Amino acid sequence: MVELNWDHTMVNITDLNAAIKVFKKKGIVFEHGGEHKRWGTGNALGYFGLNYIELITVADKKSARTVKRTDGSAVYDAIQDYIAGTQRFNTIAIRSNDIEKTHQRLKEKDVLVSEIEEGQRLDPHGQLISWKIFFINDYLAPDLPYPFFIQWAGNDENRLAELTKQGLIVDHPAGNLKVLAAEFEVAEPQVIAGKLGELLQLPVKTDSKTALIELNGRQLRFVQGSQNHLTSLEFTGANEELRNQTIKIDKVVFNF
Repeated sequence: MVELNWDHTMVNITDLNAAIKVFKKKGIVFEHGGEHKRWGTGNALGYFGLNYIELITVADKKSARTVKRTDGSAVYDAIQDYIAGTQRFNTIAIRSNDIEKTHQRLKEKDVLVSEIEEGQRLDPHGQLISWKIFFINDYLAPDLPYPFFIQWAGNDENRLAELTKQGLIVDHPAGNLKVLAAEFEVAEPQVIAGKLGELLQLPVKTDSKTALIELNGRQLRFVQGSQNHLTSLEFTGANEELRNQTIKIDKVVFNF
């Protein structure tokens, strides 16, 4: 049986070191992840169990400027935001335990999927990280990208153990943090949630103004608005010092 999970959230950042410092002051640990040489991008990662946040930026401007959206929609969007000096959420990644079956199902539904590619990068310790990935070359709504899909080498249990051993999954000074929900501000919450629910084969809960998809204990929320974008993440587990606070970097909003 194919299992889907919310793997991580991409955030487009212009200055990784500055963003890392903002989170560090609040007791949230992000570490440099490495570079994607073919795209000219680099990242920093903050883990909350296997669900994590990827801060992505341009590391090699010359390489990045050659990337087309069909080379990797989420990466292209990150590069364009970097060029424009915009810091905001990008999209979410959905983890599949059988990416070939997931890809085939979406292809049969005429979703504009890219081919499955093998991805890899070296982490700062020289360790090779590898994965399989495919993107969707379309938009859920104007300026609202689809999620992309990823499968990592090994099962979740082994990855959790290995990432903990590597010191990537750590105890954050700010508390036992967990990403609870992503909030999307869209013109038509029920319509957009319906499209995504069909994509993920999950039911959608709706009322007159909002729509909600539950994904293995986490939520994708859709509210009425004009931004047509992912606008905030909500966390649980913050300690007393951070609880009820907001961390904001330009258009990026984390609610605790």
